[in-house]
Amino acid sequence: MGRGARGTGRFRAFFQMDTSTVIGTHILRATFQAYQHSGPCEPGVELWVTGEIGSNTTWLRQPRWLRKLDAATASDEFGACMVGWPTTGVVAEAAARGDRYVTFGLRATDERTLNRLHVFETDVATHPYFGQVVSPYLYTQYNTAPDVPSELGLGSADDGCDTVNTGEHVYSSTTTPALSARFTDPDVDRQQMRGRFQWAEPGGETLGEMVTDFQYVDSRQCVRVPADELADGKTYLWRVRAEDQYQVPGTLELGSDTGEWSPWREFTVDVTAPERPEVSSAVFPEKQTGGRIGSPGELVFSPGGSTDVIEYEYSFFPSGDWGTVAARADGTAAVTMTFTLPARYTLTVTSIDRAGHRSPDRTYEFTVGRNPSPAVSSADYPEGRYSGGSGVPGRFTFTLNGAQDVVAYRYRLNTGAFTEVPAGDEGTAEVTVTPGVAGLNSLVVTSVDGSGYASYSRTYTFYAGPAPVSSTSEQ
Repeated sequence: MGRGARGTGRFRAFFQMDTSTVIGTHILRATFQAYQHSGPCEPGVELWVTGEIGSNTTWLRQPRWLRKLDAATASDEFGACMVGWPTTGVVAEAAARGDRYVTFGLRATDERTLNRLHVFETDVATHPYFGQVVSPYLYTQYNTAPDVPSELGLGSADDGCDTVNTGEHVYSSTTTPALSARFTDPDVDRQQMRGRFQWAEPGGETLGEMVTDFQYVDSRQCVRVPADELADGKTYLWRVRAEDQYQVPGTLELGSDTGEWSPWREFTVDVTAPERPEVSSAVFPEKQTGGRIGSPGELVFSPGGSTDVIEYEYSFFPSGDWGTVAARADGTAAVTMTFTLPARYTLTVTSIDRAGHRSPDRTYEFTVGRNPSPAVSSADYPEGRYSGGSGVPGRFTFTLNGAQDVVAYRYRLNTGAFTEVPAGDEGTAEVTVTPGVAGLNSLVVTSVDGSGYASYSRTYTFYAGPAPVSSTSEQ
């Protein structure tokens, strides 16, 4: 920049600097800095904001020189002249407008004196101490406002900062809920942040506000609403915003930028636990023997007078079955169970309301049995009587005796192995059994249902052979 020897003319330079990366940020300090290769190391060059430049820019087609910036400072750093101009206001305006570029023009303060040129390096230059440097460059210190807090949560006294709610309307089980959120910031270089929480009545003024301590970014923070500010049964709103912290350049002072508020979130205070639930079942009646193993049966849970039950927890002993089931619109729920162990069962049911309160437990006892033992008859070997003999076959008939879904029978004579035979259309079966011993014989019979479960057993006793002759003596 400046005027060269006679005949070489005057020199000016223009630079289009990319400011897109700082759009929307808070500019704290900006400097346009250049490495002067030769010429007097003094602030003898002016920096201007100009109009746009392009491939057709020439001396005769220069952009408009819009505004001269503050005077430069020059320093001879380790044997090389570095010249800088303050550009904080210009870059801040561009960032606020969303400008992608700012165009600067350089010209000498004195363009009349011959041979008084200021020659600057451009692109990558070699500094005698720092090595390769970029010249010129726009050095910007900025702070970005925090993000809108995410993962908002409202929890009970024991939840702390861990609860995250996704519903539009939630319920608080306490009048002193914990309000929490996750805080992030685009400036992730260990910047500290804090949360400002507010709660209010719908359509009314803010009831209270609390601010957390500064913590590092990407952390969950929470506050607890003080006692005596919220009332049971009432609906309220709450929101939160983030505030960061940075050091003001060139000072020991701390500054802060504020993010946008989160949308208002609605919640209702409900501190009343639900009543003990009720249980009923047509298949497994309470304190009675009901359904049999292998056959499904429904158990119905009712809220017992409560109007805000949303879920039931249940468990069965001794089977170990357990789970949760959502309440229907009328507050009831049902589970269908199929048991494999004939035993006396204890069902424990707990209802849970919309605020997370748990009711007192309801216990419900019932017994699961088997099919009744089958009926056994035989004309050849009447029960408890002598007939036939060892090696003499006899016909035996098995019938349901009130059993359901019978598909087969299993029988065993004395200590022999079980034999299985299918049941007929009427649920009966006929078999031929040949006693192998004279005298007492036992036939053990069970029915088998469609699920493969055996009934209680029936033991049928008979005697093979002629009845013994009684004798008397005369005195």
